[in-house]
Amino acid sequence: MTRRKYTDEFKLHVVKDYYNSPLGVRAIASKYGLPSKNYINRWEEQLKRKGLLPPDATKPNKTTGGPKRAILDNKGKTPREIQYEKEIQLLKAKVAYYEKLEHLQPFIKK
Repeated sequence: MTRRKYTDEFKLHVVKDYYNSPLGVRAIASKYGLPSKNYINRWEEQLKRKGLLPPDATKPNKTTGGPKRAILDNKGKTPREIQYEKEIQLLKAKVAYYEKLEHLQPFIKK
C-alpha cells in the first residue's frame, strides 16, 4: 500500500470545511475519505506553519487547552472565586455594620 500525497489546496479545503461545518473532525475525515481524523489536526498545524492559515485560526466552537472558557467570566475567574469574593464583600459589610453599631452603643438607651 502506497502512502497517498495530498495537495496543500486540498488540505486547506478540508480544514476550512472543518472550520465552517458543525461536524466534528471524525465526520469531516470520513466525508473526504481520510484514513484517520489525525490528518485534519496535522494539516491544520502544517498550514499554519506554512502561512496558509492564520496562526490563531481555529474552529469557532473549539476550545484550546486550559480552563474552559465557558466557566470563566470576563476577568478569568472561576465561579468558585467569584463566590468567595462575594462572601468576602458580604463579611466586610457585616464587620463595618457591627463596628458602627458598637460605636453607637453608648448612645442607645436601655
